[in-house]
Amino acid sequence: MTETPDARTREVLRDNGLPEGLLPSGIIEADISSDGAFSVRLPKRVERKHGGYRVRFGPTVSGRLSAGRVSGLKGVEAKQVVWFAVQGIVDKGEQLIFEVGPARVPLPRSAFP
Repeated sequence: MTETPDARTREVLRDNGLPEGLLPSGIIEADISSDGAFSVRLPKRVERKHGGYRVRFGPTVSGRLSAGRVSGLKGVEAKQVVWFAVQGIVDKGEQLIFEVGPARVPLPRSAFP
């Protein structure tokens, strides 16, 4: 049986010490290179709520994965009052730190099973 793009993406997230639920399920296309650069495609825009923030994933999300970090992130926005682009995510044990402009927003790792 061939591994699905969704399963492959979750495996790569795990391998980099990040929670599998960091990206929404239903990924229909994934391009993940050996240097960590990735681009995934969802069937549509997805919006979820995490720790008082709304997080919106565009139909294409890209960036670079490394141990405990996603950098150069594109296609993800967070909102508490207004929408801001999320540029990166860093694993800090029980929290994930979302880099939103000049701000660093901690969200519980448990919110991304």
